Amino acid sequence: MNKKGKIIGLAGLVGGALLLTACNSFCSENDISNYLYNYDPINTTFFETTEQGDDFVFETFQKQKDVDLSQLDKSTFKVKVYDQATRKYEIKDYSSDLVFRQINTDLYALNAIEITAPNATLLDKNSKRNDITVTFGLNSFTSSLIEACKKNGIMTPNLRFWQELDDVFLSYIDEQNTADKAYDWLKDVSLSNITYAQMNGYTYEALDSYRTEPTQEKLNKLLNGDSTEEAKSSTLPGRYYSFLTTLGHNKFFNEKDSLDAKNKPNYYAHLEKWNDDLVSNGIIDADEAMSANFLNTYKNTLASKVSTLKTCITVEDGFYGHTSNDPLNDSVFIEGKGYDFYQGWGEAFAKHGFLEGLFVYPIATMTENFAHAFGMNGGGQILAVLLTTVIIRLLFMLVTLPSTLSQQKMQMLQPEIAKLQQKYPNANSNNYEKQKMTQAQMALYKKYKVRPALTFLTLIVQFPVFISVWNALQGCASLSSDAFLGLRLSDTIWGVLSNFTGWPGNGGWWTALILILLMSAGQVCAMFVPQWLNKKRNSTIQKLGKSNTQQDQNKTMKMTQWIMTIFIIIMGFSLPSAMGVYWFAGALFNIIQSIIMHFVLLKRLEKGR
Repeated sequence: MNKKGKIIGLAGLVGGALLLTACNSFCSENDISNYLYNYDPINTTFFETTEQGDDFVFETFQKQKDVDLSQLDKSTFKVKVYDQATRKYEIKDYSSDLVFRQINTDLYALNAIEITAPNATLLDKNSKRNDITVTFGLNSFTSSLIEACKKNGIMTPNLRFWQELDDVFLSYIDEQNTADKAYDWLKDVSLSNITYAQMNGYTYEALDSYRTEPTQEKLNKLLNGDSTEEAKSSTLPGRYYSFLTTLGHNKFFNEKDSLDAKNKPNYYAHLEKWNDDLVSNGIIDADEAMSANFLNTYKNTLASKVSTLKTCITVEDGFYGHTSNDPLNDSVFIEGKGYDFYQGWGEAFAKHGFLEGLFVYPIATMTENFAHAFGMNGGGQILAVLLTTVIIRLLFMLVTLPSTLSQQKMQMLQPEIAKLQQKYPNANSNNYEKQKMTQAQMALYKKYKVRPALTFLTLIVQFPVFISVWNALQGCASLSSDAFLGLRLSDTIWGVLSNFTGWPGNGGWWTALILILLMSAGQVCAMFVPQWLNKKRNSTIQKLGKSNTQQDQNKTMKMTQWIMTIFIIIMGFSLPSAMGVYWFAGALFNIIQSIIMHFVLLKRLEKGR
């Protein structure tokens, strides 16, 4: 029986490990393209006037490290400019006409360009330079990608390429908006009349005020503008409903022209086409555009960022996720997948798999509804996970009731087992007595319908439930929004603990530490409490000898419990924090259940006597 139990337990562990990679993401093509655009948005920075742009350029130099600010003089700035006629770069004096391009009468764009401050004396006395050059017109993703490629000897596009690429991208989404008119608040907007507020969702003055003195009220205004869920503002839509946020995902996916021959999404079809068009139309030389190696690196880098995305299950459309530490540009638009629960449930089975339909989608949808009901403020998400845990544990308790009853019966039979031990005192050393005692014990189990193997079968049932709960909580979009005491439930505990930025003032770090300690303590207590209660309950039972069979079963059970406990603690570091909350709450549930069953069993034992 022990050998069989070990094999079953091992099979459960292996099966569970395989299931770890079995569950699929619920992210749609639009969800993924929104994430991609948030990682690699437009490179261009816009302004309402060139005066605002000039101030931005000067402030950028002021923010550089080791620069003597007293030596900065904008009138001495030099600009590296591309001459289309000679197809060469020239160094010219700073001029707004060279640095900015006009989109329309109300909107200007900062060119992708290098600007040098020749008299910016460096404070580092060991430096042999007395100037500093800053590159404008590249987002943080593009900048880091170019730097990484240069280190690896991969040829990178020149600055002008990114500017031309942005212009093509803007023209494309402008055409899509004009043709589709899918968004009422943008139906009359085009590049010929778009304002800064419509492009970005807020005024430049509001953005500058937030950067100078950030507050939650100012942030909410930047994100929502004058828009509401019922009506979006066409003049001040907020970042959530701006021209770029609403249409930006078209850079990576549009179902009309981003599907391959097998009807699967090609998220880089537009970039490949625009890259080729810029070269074939003579706008960019071939050695200035994306090379094959650079394009592959670009794809692989972005693919690695979205390959593990699963936070896409939500009951309604909204902005969720966590892609950066900038709260203004942190979240992305996720399509609702719970408007019609039964339709979504059917699609979960059909598109994603059996476990996804049976457990993942219902658990995630339930958690999402709870989170929205309790309030999306961090604490609401915690309450949602706790309530979901209680419901799952109650249902699981009903499923495992036969195993629980079997364990109770085994405890009730301890006096009978003690009599057998007294009858066969030499079972530990005498093979004949050992065999006779084993047969008698098995007969006793059979008479009272005790099935020790149910314990191991219960472990096997736990694994798919554990995997499903993990994927459900990982898939909940609401858990990736807001934070509880600085900790997002979508963040891994190890990811937070290994980040010492702002420590020790980083509240999220301490919250993660407390959570993993509580979860670990809860798991250990949940393992030992039943053992302590059993020891107390059986303290009056005379033990005249020990059965090897019983001894082996106890060792196997303890070993399995330790393996499971250690496994859960280790996984608690690497899985989303929501799983830490789930395991802590589950441990408390198990402790309470063990105490209740202890007193129920005591009453039964008293009646039996």
